[in-house]
Amino acid sequence: MSEISRFDVIKPLHSIFLIAPAMDSKERNKAFGIKLPLLGYPAISLAMIAALTPDNIHVRLIDAANEPVPYNQPCDLALIVGQTHHIQSAYLIADRLRKKGVKIVLGGMHVTALPDEALEHGDSVIIFEAEAVWGNILDDFSKGSLKKKYFGPEVELATLPTIRRDLFNKKFYHPGEIIETTRGCPVGCHFCAVQNFFGSRFRVRPPKAIKQELMDIFGPRPPQAKWKKWLARNWHPDIPYFVEKRLLYVLDSNFVSEPVHARAILEVFKECDIRWYGHASFNLTRDESMLDLMAESGCIGVNIGFETLSGATINNMHKFPNRTDEYSDRIKALHDREIGVMGTFMVGFDEDTPKVFDQIADFVIENRLETAFTLILTPLPGTKVYQQMDSQNRIFSHNWRDYDFGTVTFFPKNITPRQLHFGMRHTWKRIYSYRSIWHRILKKPRFRSFFYLPVNMGFRKCTRLICSENIWPAPQETRPR
Repeated sequence: MSEISRFDVIKPLHSIFLIAPAMDSKERNKAFGIKLPLLGYPAISLAMIAALTPDNIHVRLIDAANEPVPYNQPCDLALIVGQTHHIQSAYLIADRLRKKGVKIVLGGMHVTALPDEALEHGDSVIIFEAEAVWGNILDDFSKGSLKKKYFGPEVELATLPTIRRDLFNKKFYHPGEIIETTRGCPVGCHFCAVQNFFGSRFRVRPPKAIKQELMDIFGPRPPQAKWKKWLARNWHPDIPYFVEKRLLYVLDSNFVSEPVHARAILEVFKECDIRWYGHASFNLTRDESMLDLMAESGCIGVNIGFETLSGATINNMHKFPNRTDEYSDRIKALHDREIGVMGTFMVGFDEDTPKVFDQIADFVIENRLETAFTLILTPLPGTKVYQQMDSQNRIFSHNWRDYDFGTVTFFPKNITPRQLHFGMRHTWKRIYSYRSIWHRILKKPRFRSFFYLPVNMGFRKCTRLICSENIWPAPQETRPR
């Protein structure tokens, strides 16, 4: 594929808004906007679009979760990209801007799944990835001939420029940097929209480009002052890295899918002398040499989608890398290398019974996971779970604001919607109780408690918001109509 080009605009195009919408509930935004690892990071997809926009056009990146949309400021064209639970807010923003004469382009996973719905609120939609068609959109705008639909092909990441980090208002976000090194997922879990959007082909950024970007961000590590050496010697060797903000979040859904590339990236992280965390599939944990290299490269934690403790659910959801009987041993392998485990679980699968909530909490506490997210299974449009449940008339809410992984939108098989609602919250309460935090984070042997203790206290605060009936009311549905 040829290099992504930056088109020159002929017709006046002076100002573009790149908007990341928020949920239409300030309280829910507050719960998920806490500045903690895996939360509270900027929209780098929009920062990439900004990098592909000609320099003579003023670009403003607007994070609606943290700042108001400046409706009274001049804008010729707006691109709005959000997830399903953001989309109603995105539509409201689009409608208001259109009344002022702004041309609206909508994109993202939800728009890709339901483009005709989105076109009721926009002039154009981008289906799949935006980078390869953004230049065409600007060119068509300059000619006054925007198309209704733009189909973005899979982009080779080597052709992309560096994102516009200068557009981020860092006071809104977690004090670390974020980077993308791969795209695509070969697994194709039935509940996940990633493969539908990015495809099954695994694409990678060249290690040389990643190294250059990291050096531009962090630079060489400065000489260590005496007080930093004292902290490293008497508390933990990683403390100076946090003081210097040499902390990186790797956004990729599974950066180790291509082991040769993953090893090259880990060598880059090691050479850049940083601390980092990211996402990986469970099969990573079976590669002992990869785990060793991760530890050497400065990995402080990895988020793993365990999803469930049921082998039957693993098979039914096509989560083939996972083996539930290996979970505890592989968590120990990570802990032996002082790599924290951030586990993600879902509840509401067809095999789940009322026992599942305590089973997950027991597992997290007994295996001393550093953090754990328990989310409600959500039938996102375009996924196989959505298709199956829709065909069975099990979905009782098509209000997209409810598709936030904290709201029940369907009838489970072996539990009621209300049991699912309260059971998920029971799991959060147990995991982030003071007793659990003590056992998982502070009880010896322990590591990086200076990092994971405040993280857990932050999630304890998040738990209080998630469990508030004023913010997330329980569903009234008790059985299918």
